[in-house]
Amino acid sequence: MFSSAPRAIGSLLLLFQLVSSVPTPQNTAPPVCDTANFDSFPTSLLNVNYIGNYKNIYWRAMTVGSSTLQVTGVQAHSGNNVAAWSFNSILSQGIPAMLADYQDSETESFDLCGFAYGCALPTGQGTIAIPSKCTLTVTGHFADGQTINKVFKYTPKGLREKMVKTPDGFFSEFKGLKKVTFETRGLLGIPATAVGLIDDVSYSVKLKA
Repeated sequence: MFSSAPRAIGSLLLLFQLVSSVPTPQNTAPPVCDTANFDSFPTSLLNVNYIGNYKNIYWRAMTVGSSTLQVTGVQAHSGNNVAAWSFNSILSQGIPAMLADYQDSETESFDLCGFAYGCALPTGQGTIAIPSKCTLTVTGHFADGQTINKVFKYTPKGLREKMVKTPDGFFSEFKGLKKVTFETRGLLGIPATAVGLIDDVSYSVKLKA
């Protein structure tokens, strides 16, 4: 009269094995990225204030200035301010870069998610600025010395232009970085002929344990 018990137990064990063999769904949610929009800096037409340490990243050779006070030029993607680098800032501080390693840094590495970008002619700062065609090379540097890069172009059509936002997923391989460097080449492919501009830079930081 108890012959059905072993069968029931066997069925339960088989069901448990089937359930446990189903693969666990992976978390495919996009990373949560912080955004550097540089709008906490005092508004100024003159890009004279170097950014330095800002939101767990050191911004080397980049100054911050207002685009909304300009009659012409490349307008900020959001708010008032943009980050910029020019031939003068490169001579002063080196290649423009986002750095995880700097004095008193708490950042181990970071993932680059995206940003808005543009270029202008190096005509001096003021109410008149001229958008410029350029090629922008963005290079990610890993701790082991390996690098990865993306190259894209900015092609304005007038004297008052909007920034271009990088597509979602464009920097999907830029993860676990120690550094991101920026190179802008303008007329005739010469770096000194274009001022690089970025805004709303999105990235995810891994802090040191």
